[in-house]
Amino acid sequence: MGLIDIVGKGRKPGFSRAIPGAEELGSTLKDTFGAFRTGLGVPESKSTGVCEGCGAPLSGARHETVQCPYCDRQTRLP
Repeated sequence: MGLIDIVGKGRKPGFSRAIPGAEELGSTLKDTFGAFRTGLGVPESKSTGVCEGCGAPLSGARHETVQCPYCDRQTRLP
């Protein structure tokens, strides 16, 4: 499925859909940095917030952009 197919079906083309393997690469980099952080004894900052679209509770790393599991809106955590 190409970028044209995604746009044609009314779905928003995301970075991970436009470039094959981008999601896996991002996940690997996040895990690598997490391993370094843990190895150096630096605690990971957690944050919570509320989805700007539907009001659902969100959680993740501080200043991370997370996607709401209910409405798919992306929100940056405080």
